[in-house]
Amino acid sequence: MYHSNSMSIFCIIAMEFCERFSFCGLRTILSLYLRNVLCLHENAATVVYHYFIMMCYMMPLVGAVLADNFIGRYNVILYFSIIYLLGTILTCCSSIPPLMLPATATSMTGLALIATGTGGIKPCVAAFGGDQFRLPEENQQLQRFFSTFYCMVNLGGFVGMIVTPVLRRSVMCFGDDACYALGFGFTSLLVLLSIIIFVLGKPWYRIKKPRHNVTLKFINCAWYAFTKRLRYNAAKDGHLTHWLDLSAEKYGDKLISDMKVVFSILYMYLPVPIFWSLFDQQGSRWTFQASRLRNEVFGLTLMPDQLQVMSPAMVLFMIPVCPGGAWPIIPDMPPLQKMFIGGVLAALAFVSAGILQIGIERSTLQVPGQQQTGLVFLNTLACAVDIEVHGIGLASVEAHGTTLMTPLPHEALSITTCCPSDCAGRAMRREKVIENIRTVAGMFMPIIIGQNSDDKLTLYMMDPNPFAKSLTGKPKLKVVFIGETGPNKNVTIAIETEKRLSNIYYVSNAPVDNIGESAYMCLQPGKFSWIASSASEEISGSGEGYLRAGGVYVLTLRERLGRLDEAVLHAPNAPNELNLAWIIPQYFLISLAEIMFAVSGLEFSFTQAPKSMKTITIAAWYVSVAFGNLIVILVAQTKVFHSRATEFFVYAAVLGVAMLLFLRMAQGYEAHSIEGDGSSSESRPLLLHKSRVVSVHSLSTSTRGGFNCLASSAGSFLGLMETEQPAVWPTRAFVNLATPSSSDNMATTLAKEK
Repeated sequence: MYHSNSMSIFCIIAMEFCERFSFCGLRTILSLYLRNVLCLHENAATVVYHYFIMMCYMMPLVGAVLADNFIGRYNVILYFSIIYLLGTILTCCSSIPPLMLPATATSMTGLALIATGTGGIKPCVAAFGGDQFRLPEENQQLQRFFSTFYCMVNLGGFVGMIVTPVLRRSVMCFGDDACYALGFGFTSLLVLLSIIIFVLGKPWYRIKKPRHNVTLKFINCAWYAFTKRLRYNAAKDGHLTHWLDLSAEKYGDKLISDMKVVFSILYMYLPVPIFWSLFDQQGSRWTFQASRLRNEVFGLTLMPDQLQVMSPAMVLFMIPVCPGGAWPIIPDMPPLQKMFIGGVLAALAFVSAGILQIGIERSTLQVPGQQQTGLVFLNTLACAVDIEVHGIGLASVEAHGTTLMTPLPHEALSITTCCPSDCAGRAMRREKVIENIRTVAGMFMPIIIGQNSDDKLTLYMMDPNPFAKSLTGKPKLKVVFIGETGPNKNVTIAIETEKRLSNIYYVSNAPVDNIGESAYMCLQPGKFSWIASSASEEISGSGEGYLRAGGVYVLTLRERLGRLDEAVLHAPNAPNELNLAWIIPQYFLISLAEIMFAVSGLEFSFTQAPKSMKTITIAAWYVSVAFGNLIVILVAQTKVFHSRATEFFVYAAVLGVAMLLFLRMAQGYEAHSIEGDGSSSESRPLLLHKSRVVSVHSLSTSTRGGFNCLASSAGSFLGLMETEQPAVWPTRAFVNLATPSSSDNMATTLAKEK
């Protein structure tokens, strides 16, 4: 491997691979589980998802403080991994109906434990791996370790985002065609495996005892200066150049100088949460959006949660051609300028998402407003029928067709229906019907056009219905039976899918107005078969149909003279029309934005932060992600947007304004060159500075940030070996790790992997 303790390195890398596989797989199916199984509204599911992500990025602060001050990195990784395991087990148990646990409460508890566990170990694993090397003798091996470590981390996340949704979809369990219990259970096994691997490596580990952490000193110094500033009297105490100078007497000039640099970096972070508020919606809003698209691609059926894998896949291919890659086609530029461009690209990604959402909304039946209604005519006859709504207008319903009239005023409506006397070879004894309809606000009034046993044109009124698409994106099917059932017929209609999942509708023996309708059934897209039968065997029949994703269907069966006369499949709300290919542009833009923004942000942080303060800056980077998710939570909770497209456009506009503000702030930023002793000195504006050394790492906020293995294997990583050059970007800091404090910060270059 890398040195004599190769087994310790292997155990650390294998442990992290399993943990990333588990976490990214769980996160990929989480939003759909919240919506589809726990039956949360999309806004509520979005809130819970982003609370979870926010907590994942707040807990690293706790893990770092415990590791550096109290129990050490090994114990933090072990104890928080056990908490992580308990969380995955609880989440799995919540998705197993026979256990009869309170699903929502159990799931929320499990997610809280998972966020605590993964967040606590996040800042410790890579640093613990760095502890296994003796510096500076093993600098070269250390560099190779981090390169391999980061690639395996991203590989684990990438595979998890593919495999876990497949497990959820491909297996039926507990009477459902989606097995979330298997997806969550598999993640539990991976966490257990990661703990076993990690513990087995203990005999080979070099375990360092915790020592003083500058993080606590930073907080104490800032608090001391802040409280003293509140009591400061300029006339009495003299001129004050900086509020931190008030604590110089107690904490020393060196710490104060470094803290001033850090606060100047934190100032540049102020617009950063806006970027993360958009970026992390790939796992919530964008996943829900994908469920409204046609998921058949080249004969394959893709799941909405699987689409999240597009981002790391695109990053994988784009890293080599971006600034700092092996074959850059985009010119290199200063870090802050790249961050600005990345933010603009993210805004454009949400413009693309908004445009797609407009297309989705236009192709989807919209529910009438509060003071409006709509009429839906379902024709079971084999001939066309003309409809006149008095005072509104005319419409025609083709044979076995469906016609909608919406929006209409919420008031009593008079409807005249006419059909030809010869309806496809059948003589109609009544060709015209006039009905008065009482409407319901905010709902459609479904009307089935048929004929009774005397061959008279007849209208049958279904219950008011919004015909809303399913939350899961699956097709919905309702069975309607028209005819005289009687007390002894016991008519049943069985629906069976290709996966042999069946639903049975028992028609009432005394239906009102000779019409009975079932509840909606959510089925998998594809073929289905139906069989109608009665105890007397008078009514019998069977047939097949095809359901497409997103459609709302009504299977109408009509009885005449004791026999099944007609069976028609209607689609009042058409299936998803737009293809999944339309979502690719926004994923392409957000992936490119991640490379430009996330990598450059960490490059800026590490080239500017003093050595003793790198943990502080990366902690602030974590917090910026947490605040970004908090923004999404607040927007979803307030429900200020009635249109999802409008919400996307507002997000894009806010980020655009934030990036213009960021550019203005960057123009006034004075760069700081960090000397070997960790002290800082001011230099020219960073916006005008360009790094000689390419940046091949993808220090992203998630494993959606993809691989940098391609770039490093292509040769760009050779820049790490130029030890005679000053470290000007995060990964090159690995070369200068001879100082005692630097080994504590080795994890920071990997800090934004999830």
